[in-house]
Amino acid sequence: MQFWYFLIHGLLDDKNGVYGNFYAYGKHCGEALEKTLEVAKLNGIQKPDLIETSRLDTLDGFELPEETEKVTSDIYMFPKLHSYELKKNDYSFVPPVGVAFATDESELDTELIKEKFVALNKNDNGVFEFELVVDKSKLHDTFLKTLNFLPSVDAFWIYLKDHWDNEETELWAGKALNDKETIVNFLNRNVASTIENGFVDTVVHSFTGETNLTLTEHKKIQLHTKSEDVFKNFIGKVVDLGFEQTKDFYDIEFGYHHWHYRPENSLDRKGFKKMLKKNHFENIELKI
Repeated sequence: MQFWYFLIHGLLDDKNGVYGNFYAYGKHCGEALEKTLEVAKLNGIQKPDLIETSRLDTLDGFELPEETEKVTSDIYMFPKLHSYELKKNDYSFVPPVGVAFATDESELDTELIKEKFVALNKNDNGVFEFELVVDKSKLHDTFLKTLNFLPSVDAFWIYLKDHWDNEETELWAGKALNDKETIVNFLNRNVASTIENGFVDTVVHSFTGETNLTLTEHKKIQLHTKSEDVFKNFIGKVVDLGFEQTKDFYDIEFGYHHWHYRPENSLDRKGFKKMLKKNHFENIELKI
């Protein structure tokens, strides 16, 4: 069993926010977190979200603080919650499911991360680049909407990253998923194992402009294309969704200590590959 610390944020009521400190055992981070979120709700935290985490069973000499109380056989918590008055324009970035800030001090302040995008002109390889940060509440819907901004969809790939169970990175191609509707249906059937899984990159490819739309393991939406028309059209539609462009772009991948995890109801790596084979995915050998 793994042992995790979780800083949970939520609402006390419609006028007050609240933070709570929890310690939980689980087979993996997502399982421990799910049990913790349920306990948080029972202890008065409405709409709880994970903000920070740390794995404790790998630390030498860690001992629970004396003031913690045992809530269930697997969960401990500080009995005192920390509340504060909500203000009209308060905003704090909530990491999407699959990633979370680490408790270690980072070189950058988390308040710098905003739901905004950066768009970069054509590089030396003729590729236009776009990156969008979206927080937990909007990521699922936003990614599926951006998928529909592509002129066409011709291929679908999933990368299983090497830090998932410390295995080699694998590329799986969805041979039967080559149009928008079937890809969206697949993602909606497997949200916890794909969109919410912090160990995978999900890539939608269009032949037009050799375009790749990626939801990365850091839950950032990226576009790479050689077509200026695709690039400009994509940006215009993202702006229509309400997102703004920025030059001061920050995201959890760079400058922040963080953890990756998969939700409690997601497939493990072995089960995920079995599911991919069932859906006619092919494992493509990566040339390193």
